Amino acid sequence: MLRELLGISKSLPVHMQSVDLGSTTIKVPVADLQGKRPGKTLLVTGGMDGDEYTGMEAAYHLIDEYKSGDFAGRLIVIPIVNIPGFEHECSQNPLDDVFPKHVFPGRLDGKPTERLLHWLTTSYVQHADVWHDLHAGAITEGLNPFVWFYKSGVQAVDKTAQELYSGMNTPCVVHEQVSGFSKAGHLAKGGCVYIIAESGQLGVRNSVDIDRHIDWIKSTMKALGMIETIRSGPPTSPTILTKVDYVMAPFDGIWRPSGTRSTLQRNDTLGMGCRIDGSDMREIRASTSGTPLWWKESMAMHKGDILCAIGH
Repeated sequence: MLRELLGISKSLPVHMQSVDLGSTTIKVPVADLQGKRPGKTLLVTGGMDGDEYTGMEAAYHLIDEYKSGDFAGRLIVIPIVNIPGFEHECSQNPLDDVFPKHVFPGRLDGKPTERLLHWLTTSYVQHADVWHDLHAGAITEGLNPFVWFYKSGVQAVDKTAQELYSGMNTPCVVHEQVSGFSKAGHLAKGGCVYIIAESGQLGVRNSVDIDRHIDWIKSTMKALGMIETIRSGPPTSPTILTKVDYVMAPFDGIWRPSGTRSTLQRNDTLGMGCRIDGSDMREIRASTSGTPLWWKESMAMHKGDILCAIGH
């Protein structure tokens, strides 16, 4: 059952903060928890994509567990960042059709999503030693669980990142080189490690995927010296992937995926695509051998959609 029907206290130290998005003002839930001992600052966010629910549930459980302050340092938890997307059950911010995860650091006088990220960055991100960002497969996406780190070229940050994922009980780690100006690269220059954690799929919330998120966060807290012990088993030896290839939809139409699997070989069939009138039927094949990270499960296909992301 869903964490035994939540099991969260009726009262949580969550404050609704007003964020001006220009065309409207939204209220974002924030728990800013101070530990009983000095230490590092960890920022945990859920709901950057408004229809990825396991991270949101994990964030609320985390607030409930650590509301007493029984940890070292500062724990900032924002369970749902993209409130407009959450309310409209979509990944992007419907106010400007932009994905918050693709915007950084934002602008005070920008479009709605730029304003949202400016608030997040200036209020919380710039104070964090680690930003642990919780994601899952969206309502239309299947997913194999993994955590995503970046090689930034900043020695201290890269050393911490390796220590963090080495202690995680995860089957798969993407450890990708940052390219050009990127959010992870910008954060690394400020001394902050950025983690994308992916657990759950198709908008489904179950205890396994929620607990996996919680275990990963606790592993991060332990590595930062915020807590001493965690209950999860010993860390596994994960598959380390250094690149991600994307198979894109060639046109608008109908997508019929061939099914899920844990590994792919180059030219394996991912599914069939055609136009809505049934014409231009074609096989869509894997561009490389590797691990499917996430893939499109729904029937509607739009040109440029990611049909499958393959780590290798």
